[in-house]
Amino acid sequence: MRRLSFALFLTLLLLMAFAWIPACGSNGDVGFDPNDGKDGSTIDGPNGGEFPDGSRYADGRAVDPLTIEPSTVTVQVEINNGAVTANPVAFKAKANGREVDATWSIDRGELGKFAASGGAFTPSGNLGGIGKITARSQARIGVATVIVEIKMTQNGAPASPGGGGVGGSPLGGPVDGATKGRLDGPATPAADLVWLYPYDGTVWPRGLFAPLLQWQSGRAAKAVSIHLSSTGFDFKGYFAGNNLVNQPILQSAWDKATYGNRGDALKVELRIDDGSKTYGTITRTWKVAAGVLKGTVYYNSYNTKLVTYKVDGNSGGILSIKPGQTFPVLTVPGAKDKCIVCHTVSDDGSTLFSQQTNYADGASYNLRNGAAVIKNYTGDAPGGTTNNRKFLWSGVYRDGTFALQSSGYTQESYPNESQIFARDDGRAMPATGFDAVVKQAVTPAFSPDGKKVAFNYWTAENDSITPKAGNGRSLAVMDFACGAGGSTTGGPSCGSFAFSGLREIFRNPDAPADKGFVGWPAWLPDGKALVFHNVMKVPTSGSVISTWHGAQAQISYVDMNGASNALRALNGANPDGSNRYLPTNAQHPNDELLNYEPTVNPIASGGYYWVVFTSRRMYGNVAPGDPYDLGTGDNPTPKKLWVAAIDINAPAGTDPSHPAFYLPGQELNAGNLRGFWSVDPCHQNGTSCQTGDECCNGFCRENTPGGGLVCTDKPSGCAQEYESCTTTSDCCAGGGDIRCLNNRCAQIIN
Repeated sequence: MRRLSFALFLTLLLLMAFAWIPACGSNGDVGFDPNDGKDGSTIDGPNGGEFPDGSRYADGRAVDPLTIEPSTVTVQVEINNGAVTANPVAFKAKANGREVDATWSIDRGELGKFAASGGAFTPSGNLGGIGKITARSQARIGVATVIVEIKMTQNGAPASPGGGGVGGSPLGGPVDGATKGRLDGPATPAADLVWLYPYDGTVWPRGLFAPLLQWQSGRAAKAVSIHLSSTGFDFKGYFAGNNLVNQPILQSAWDKATYGNRGDALKVELRIDDGSKTYGTITRTWKVAAGVLKGTVYYNSYNTKLVTYKVDGNSGGILSIKPGQTFPVLTVPGAKDKCIVCHTVSDDGSTLFSQQTNYADGASYNLRNGAAVIKNYTGDAPGGTTNNRKFLWSGVYRDGTFALQSSGYTQESYPNESQIFARDDGRAMPATGFDAVVKQAVTPAFSPDGKKVAFNYWTAENDSITPKAGNGRSLAVMDFACGAGGSTTGGPSCGSFAFSGLREIFRNPDAPADKGFVGWPAWLPDGKALVFHNVMKVPTSGSVISTWHGAQAQISYVDMNGASNALRALNGANPDGSNRYLPTNAQHPNDELLNYEPTVNPIASGGYYWVVFTSRRMYGNVAPGDPYDLGTGDNPTPKKLWVAAIDINAPAGTDPSHPAFYLPGQELNAGNLRGFWSVDPCHQNGTSCQTGDECCNGFCRENTPGGGLVCTDKPSGCAQEYESCTTTSDCCAGGGDIRCLNNRCAQIIN
């Protein structure tokens, strides 16, 4: 008998040893109970059922998958006057064709929940949409899809209708059976039934108050029906009243329609009934952005009820409003007995600059500390520069530590040349490449990344400088370098200030003399384009780039290659530029020319950029009066803030804008202007959050598995939407439908 080699002997010994090792127990993470069939039968696998990595058995063969039945199911939820009817769905998890015990979860808890045990899922009725169902049976995982569809009806206002901040009539009462039958039946067309607001083609973000539907008709409406529909959602509301000319959409229906939207069109249909006959149908079709608006809008408000101090019978103050608020608040606490107006805000939401009472004095405020005063600017600053109107309409650097001063030509203006001024004491800072080149930069604005500045290039230091100054009709851009060595104790964050590359990107002709002036440039978040105020008719007195005394202007767009266009849809014209879609009356024949002073939300949301601007257009039949009314009477003034979506990926040469919507929450009787959009002050690690833009370190994640979201340091893996990034490759799905814009991962609509 031949002697076994040592190697062969060792191999046999090891095989014998492995044969005696027991299989992994049923409590382990990598095995399964051989008696895990729900009927008590055995579901055997090779090698005792071991699959060490959860996907393969020990001998290398793939684990039989866990399947869920049904794999896809559509659930219908009916909500009638607030009462929810929803039948549960029984899901089953199976392995090798036999049902097994499993734990169940859904990635969208707002759609519904599972029973404490078993696979029974019950929709909540809160929202519709598509959810991912996950079943886990030890190491095996299976997935399925649930589609929740909602059909909703409401007859008359509920006890708690929600909503607000949009003016007009409240929801009416219930309609009787005969009226409801007419509203649901054939309707008689009526040419005099005209839709006023909202506009066709509007893009809505999520999280706003429901809009107020406004119309005009030659018939006195005693009842209306409002029908909202999109994929998987249907709402019909019936409301009675006297001489109805406007009605809000039920807030709970609006929330379901917008948060549950799947990217398709949201259609609204309106009918009216005069007590004997139903007329209509008039319709509008909208888009819903898959995101909420971020940040806060700070704006000047004249004759606000939040300020008691008056000058020449008028009050003024700086108010702030977050999308979703019913009413604005006074930005500077205790300022109700003062006149604090004419403001600018840093992009990071840390610093507010404003003027006081006589405009000669000003101050800076720390918005991260309850708007506490940082510095009052009176008299002369160190070095001898005047503080008279200093920081007024200046271009504030993104962290608020310094600003490039606007010089001359605004309604209230700094009287000397443009310079860099430090926030801490108002002193002038040397700026190479700028001080000897540009004399008067009007309404300047730094880009979100702080590397460029744009301004109305009104006056150069001498005539030999090229390009030539535009005398109020041109926009220029310069590169900016923030030198190392800046202060860490409250002074400017840059150790030096260097400008270069003066270049003109937009110029209007010099004639006719009553138009063509430009101002108030504002950067889109990617720093590749600007929106600005383009004068169509200069006012009869005051600054040529103001909003009053008959001033007419439009919001225009220009990219860094000099390609420009009027934002036709935002301003109120049809996409091809022909005709206007805005309603008219005797006092509002050309509202597409009454749009001024844009600023841009620094954060892209839901696949769009968002522009807030001043407009004197009529707000349907709620504010149809004199567009230049100061808001001193009991009638709402049309001078208000509006918001419009801008496409991120618009093809070159096309209009990237969409029709605007009224920003909810404004006081109807106050004249509001110069909405300055800024991100909210960031939160430190450990603070609760919803998305990464709220956090100083840029990330918002679960503190423990299944726990709440808190601000945190950068975790491993990719960055989610709204979280911090340096390049697009940092973002989850980077290069696809997510892009790094202004150091935040942002969704892109292609």
